[in-house]
Amino acid sequence: MAASGPFPDVEDEPAEEELVAAAMAGDQAAFRALWQASERRAYALCLRLTGNRADAADALQETQIAVWRNLHRFGGRCPFGAWVHAIARNAALALIRGRGRRPEDVVDEVPDRPRDTAGAPFADVVVETMTVQAALETLPDKHREALLLWVGGLTYAQVGEVMSAPVNSVRVWIHRARGAMRSTLGH
Repeated sequence: MAASGPFPDVEDEPAEEELVAAAMAGDQAAFRALWQASERRAYALCLRLTGNRADAADALQETQIAVWRNLHRFGGRCPFGAWVHAIARNAALALIRGRGRRPEDVVDEVPDRPRDTAGAPFADVVVETMTVQAALETLPDKHREALLLWVGGLTYAQVGEVMSAPVNSVRVWIHRARGAMRSTLGH
């Protein structure tokens, strides 16, 4: 859109729907823009599910390939990032089933959503991140997966679809996971 008055012409960033349409038509730059917007959260999910960086990187690579190959299947029923999140979950779980967890590589990454840490000493942020990760590890697998998908932007129904579970079960898992996290973290 062109701005009027003394300001130069400024192009608005393309909407997600436009990027998806362009990527489906083979535009690699549009796909790259979509992927970059979703990549960090997908990696964080893979890391939390697999428990180590090497497997998380492998699962992320499988996710990117699956997203590209299945782009034509994206129906727009949820945000693109949530769709990528669901694919990342499946890739991480497939890798876990294929290799098993390798807990020797301790997860100490930053959370997938940066928060305002202005004024907080770095050591406090690291301790808090490690504490949350440790609390997540205490949850039963289904509870942790459901919570991470839900926090990642999926609705209860979408989480149920991804996990092939009834919506009521998903609600219970998320409720229990949130309660356990509150209890473990002392909130």
